[in-house]
Amino acid sequence: MKNKELTPFLATHPGEMIKDELKERGMTQKQLAAETGIKPSVLSETINGKRGVSLSVAMALEKALNIPADIWMNLQTQYDLDTAAIAERNSQRETVSITIPVRDRELLRDLSHKFGWTCIFNKQNVAMV
Repeated sequence: MKNKELTPFLATHPGEMIKDELKERGMTQKQLAAETGIKPSVLSETINGKRGVSLSVAMALEKALNIPADIWMNLQTQYDLDTAAIAERNSQRETVSITIPVRDRELLRDLSHKFGWTCIFNKQNVAMV
């Protein structure tokens, strides 16, 4: 990846665009499935981000929605790239060890859980984060 600053916080699945198009056109998933010949279960999984947009789905969407298949394929490719970049970014977390005097262990445990920290308490009531 060339520029890590361009990694989005969340990847946007192409199913979101299908959902938006259906809403804008006043269509149901069932109507789109009938018009495209895409199985309703496949269409639902695609719209809900559980399945990617395949070439055959992209071509069927092009015919039904008049949005070129290459746009659907590019959206899927971008989603896949963003998902991989997000996973890479999240796996490269830095490990830093700090010592914090703690009076309220529960607060520190809550913060640790929220931020994914590891805390070790010693006998002097000091947390090693």
